[in-house]
Formats: sequence, structure tokens, C-alpha cells
Amino acid sequence: MTCLKLESPAKVNLHLALLGLRDDSFHELAIVMQAIDFCDELTLEPHSGLQLHCEGLEVASDHTNLVMQAARLLQKAFPGKAPGARMRLRKRIPLKAGLGGGSSNGAAALMGLNRLWGLGLSAEELQVYGGQLGSDVPFFIGGGTQMCFGRGERLEPVARPGGGAVLLNKRMDVSVPTAWAYGICREELARGYLKGEQAFCSARQALRRGEMVAALRRGDLTTTGHLLLNQMEEVVAAQIPAVAQNLELLRQTPDCCGVCMSGSGPSVFALFATVEAARAACRSLAGRLKTNGIQAWVCGLREDGVRFC
Repeated sequence: MTCLKLESPAKVNLHLALLGLRDDSFHELAIVMQAIDFCDELTLEPHSGLQLHCEGLEVASDHTNLVMQAARLLQKAFPGKAPGARMRLRKRIPLKAGLGGGSSNGAAALMGLNRLWGLGLSAEELQVYGGQLGSDVPFFIGGGTQMCFGRGERLEPVARPGGGAVLLNKRMDVSVPTAWAYGICREELARGYLKGEQAFCSARQALRRGEMVAALRRGDLTTTGHLLLNQMEEVVAAQIPAVAQNLELLRQTPDCCGVCMSGSGPSVFALFATVEAARAACRSLAGRLKTNGIQAWVCGLREDGVRFC
């Protein structure tokens, strides 16, 4: 019996700018996204129907799960060619954490079921289906380091820096719903929003030609760390003190290139030139992390996204 297993990685945002509001009321975004070695695991095998079992962290196994949504999407697109599957999702990536775990799971389901059912879809075609599931899903098909525009689904790869790691932290009792965070940011940041496609285009071009992308291409993580940006960070940190406290804690780590919140939070990370430096920093903070109820992970920077294993 065929059985497929896939790694479903998390991401962090090295750059996240809310440019303005689009005609469809979504935010126009300019992002640099980085996949990291912190993974869920999805296992697939043939079955007469669709079944999803989740273990590890508590997560829904019904139609609200992007794994199930991905399977239904492909079944609808390929009637008669997508009979069913038994799917098991082992969760490690925290929910509502700004790490893209659900989107990554959806991408893993698309890639895995494409192979299980022999659909023959290319990576580009899978990204189109991914865009129907969620803005971040297409990123995880390719992963690595990418600029993401539009709602996040328009991708432009950037060369991944050699080496590098993040020390990723999250208060396990704190979560941030993405819709809530974007709503708060709209209230707080709207006065500074750009208006119109011409202004958006100029901002996208500025990111492409900017210092961060240049630093990434030459493998300069020190400069990259100094340029970390998340326009949602100040707004979310003002609403959720635990985020501000965790950022300040990470800023005290030795050999840190920079500190930032990931996505809509509450996860925060410190960027390091090497995995060894990130591990040393984690050891130095161990007592304070435990005292404050903070979970920490040391994760290398990943050159791909979802991966068969």
C-alpha cells in the first residue's frame, strides 16, 4: 500500500509591510518570507473516503482544517480521479501564532494528494490551487526565501542566505487571531496607507531594490537582521504586553543579528548567523524562558518548503 509522508514547515517574516487597502478590502502586502526547520508532519495513504486524524496539538479535523479543504478542492477539480485518502497530521507548530502552520498544512495536502492520486499538477498549478485556500499557502509549495506581494500569493524567489537560524519564542497561553490583528492595524495605521496600484507598484519595486533583498542575496545576515521589519509589531505589542516582553527578552541575547515579530504574532524570533549561536542564546535564556512560560525552538533557515520525506 502506498504511504506518503511530508514535512510541513513554519515560516517567519523578515519584512512585512501593509501598503494599503485593495478594492477587495484585503490589505496589499509587501513581504519577505522565510521558511524554517520547524515542521508538522502529514501522512497520506489510499482510502475509499476522506479521513483526517490530528495528533499532537489540539486542532480540528473537520471542514475547517485546510488539509481537508485542500482534499475537497482537488476532488471537485478532478472528479473521478481523486477517490479518497486517509490523512494523519502530527502538529507541532502552534496555532494562531503568526507562523503559517495551517497554510503549510494545506500546501502539504495539495502536494501529497497530487502525487497520491497521480494528478500530474506542476508546482505552479499547485500554487494556483493554494491561492484558493489562503494567501500564504502558495509560498509553502516552493518555500525558501521569497518576496510575497498582493495578499501574499504573488511570489518572487530570493536567494537563501547560507547558514543562519532563528531562535523562535512563543508564550503558549497567548494566541492572536489573524483577522483581529489586521483589523486593529487597519484602525491604527490607515492614515499612512498608500492608495492605488501605482503607489503599490512603487513600494514593491523599492523592496526588490532595497538593502534587505541585496543583503540576503549576498548572504549578509547581520545586515538582514538590522533591517527586520514588521509594521504589525508595534500595534499588536501595544495590545498584547506578552509580545512586547518577549521581544525585549530576545534583544538581550548575545550575537543576535535582529529581533522581530512573525506575521500577526504573537510569535517572535531572533535571527542568528549560525545554528550554534542560536542554541547558545537559547541556553543563556533558559531560566527566564521557563519563568515566563515561554516555549522556544532553534530552527535553521530552510531552502525549500513542503518536502517529501
